[in-house]
Amino acid sequence: MTKRNDRQTLRGRAFALLLACSVGACALGPYDTEELKDLPPPDSLFLQELSRQYVELGDMERAEYDWPDTARFYDRAIRAAKGEIFEPEQLSARYLDPAEQTELSDARTQLASLFSAGARSIAGPESARGQAGFDCWIQELEEGHQPADIAYCRAIFVAAVSEIEAAVKGALVVLLPDADGKLGAVSVDNAGGSVLLDTERASALVAAAGATPRSAGTFVQADVEAVFGAALAASPAPPVTFVLYFEQGTDNLTSESRDLLATVSETITRRKLPQVEISGHTDRAGTTAYNDRLALDRARIVNSSVLGLGVPARVVAVESYGERAPIVPTADGVSEPRNRRVEIVIR
Repeated sequence: MTKRNDRQTLRGRAFALLLACSVGACALGPYDTEELKDLPPPDSLFLQELSRQYVELGDMERAEYDWPDTARFYDRAIRAAKGEIFEPEQLSARYLDPAEQTELSDARTQLASLFSAGARSIAGPESARGQAGFDCWIQELEEGHQPADIAYCRAIFVAAVSEIEAAVKGALVVLLPDADGKLGAVSVDNAGGSVLLDTERASALVAAAGATPRSAGTFVQADVEAVFGAALAASPAPPVTFVLYFEQGTDNLTSESRDLLATVSETITRRKLPQVEISGHTDRAGTTAYNDRLALDRARIVNSSVLGLGVPARVVAVESYGERAPIVPTADGVSEPRNRRVEIVIR
């Protein structure tokens, strides 16, 4: 028996199983799209079109009484409508001739590469047609008895990929919040025009040098992770600042500030390539020269404590600002506890 006949036998068994389940009132998957009527459309153009494409594929298989693939495509339509982003079908999910797998594997890799470049956000409808076209192609190849349908699905995939490749070319800018959650704005400008990005995950694409920047829509989070995940993971952590306070006229830390030293040391050692700035400050009680010396003594005391906890000296810089950089501005000669401090900035 040929492999094609093996596939037909397996599909016949699946059909028999479905008949048995219908008699026993069991369910293997959705055989209609009634659930979609109560679902609001997803924000993503990609997911909107993907759901629609899978409904069409499910309808085609339903018309041919191919219940397993009807259920498969309708299920995917519902998942997309609910906002789920999932990958094109795996080759291992289908019974395919080895001769067919090379082209399919290359096609799937090509589509995955485009998705990793942000295609689902930049070219949402085209990306949806590419994914649905691939799943249609692989399904028709498994059936193997409708050459026209195989060619039709493959053509949809090829055309979609061509459109996606044209859409994703160029320099991409996506606006993301800072580590503390604050969101700024950025203007993407050149001689051809400008695009203002001022909402989270808003994006712009410049297709070529001098080309007019165009809005590429709002990136879905999955595309942010796919395109920028490695870069974000490699980004240095934001600076951390500690402030330690002193008793008036002395280089003695307050008890609360002494308790912070272990946390300071742990924060420094967690950094791969730390840079530490320790700066001493005083209030304006005392002369300028006296306060310069006192501030430096305070910074050195903290530096010695940090080095004693295992921080290497080569990563630390120590300086004195005396009374010249108060947190709370005061008149000369005024004692202010918040100005008697050492600031530690860890980068």
